Amino acid sequence: MMRLNEREWKVFSLTGENGLFPIHATSTGVDSIKLKDGDDSTLPYITRTEMNNGISKFISAKNLAYGKDEGGCITIGLDTQTAYWQPTSFVTGQNIHVLRSGKLNFFSYQFIAVILRQQMKSKFNWGGNGATLGRLKKLKIMLPVTGEGKPDYKFMEDYIRELMDRKYKQYQDYVQKQMAALEEGRYVNRWVDLLTTCKWSAFAISDIFEIKPGKRLVAAETTEGRRPFIGALDNNNGVARFVSDKNSSLDKNVLGVNYNGNGMVIGFYHPYECIFSDDVKRFHLKHYEDNQFVLLFMKACILMQKQKFGYLYKFNAERMAHTSIMLPTTKDGVPDYAFMEKYAKLMVLQKYKQYLLFTKEVKKTWAV
Repeated sequence: MMRLNEREWKVFSLTGENGLFPIHATSTGVDSIKLKDGDDSTLPYITRTEMNNGISKFISAKNLAYGKDEGGCITIGLDTQTAYWQPTSFVTGQNIHVLRSGKLNFFSYQFIAVILRQQMKSKFNWGGNGATLGRLKKLKIMLPVTGEGKPDYKFMEDYIRELMDRKYKQYQDYVQKQMAALEEGRYVNRWVDLLTTCKWSAFAISDIFEIKPGKRLVAAETTEGRRPFIGALDNNNGVARFVSDKNSSLDKNVLGVNYNGNGMVIGFYHPYECIFSDDVKRFHLKHYEDNQFVLLFMKACILMQKQKFGYLYKFNAERMAHTSIMLPTTKDGVPDYAFMEKYAKLMVLQKYKQYLLFTKEVKKTWAV
């Protein structure tokens, strides 16, 4: 494995007369309220978000009427200290700038983006010291160098290529082991068909689950650590941050369901030990052993009720308990947990197969 600490590093100006890159405003900068709807949603909309490589969402190609920016660059979110490599064409929100260089490729761009994010995070913050354009032009970054003291782009490329190859193999090995554990794969099509033909009945959530509360924990009072803290989010599996704190909401192998915030009614399965915000309830099955696959099936069934609730009609504890969800049943009219478990396993297996095919196709693009 190539080692960063065995290389000589040197300070370079990010931009400017003797800098590494020219920095430009994007060609678009469209406010989200002006975006046009369409049937297709495949065009990345880049904002200053720290999530998903800066992609806030995918939008219709109708928005190309505002213009577009070509891929093959690093996008920087002013004030938010975000920097991400963008491989494809995109449209942006406000206050996004780009860095381009003919000296970089797929791999070396990503090396630079990571270094840039680290430097921006250490230099800038939200408290009146954000990454303004003026401050970016004065920013300096450390890079590995050649024997002549110039940026060693070849080393950066080789380092990221090796790292990605290693991660690719780890992922392939992991998925293969998971697939081997799901032995019912040959029955996938038959079980998918049964989902539409089996009998379904309504059950109150409180009849299916024991509902336990989270516990309020103010961000300023948390201590950084490795334990997930689950908030009322609609992304990132509900993980708001990682803490070392422990309280009465400590749990694992549980379905966390949001009853407040943007993620209202959305649930996430947590196999790991974690603690929960007071905006999240902990769901444990009353009449069947908790396991990943039944809880994932239940998550989808609960989510079907999301359209009933909003900020003016919250999914509070009382409504949560009395809300009915539709579940497949046995001939005796009780929830068919065995069916749910097997069906969810097969859906996971199908997804693993799709992921393997996708990653193989992605890997082909690395040959630059």
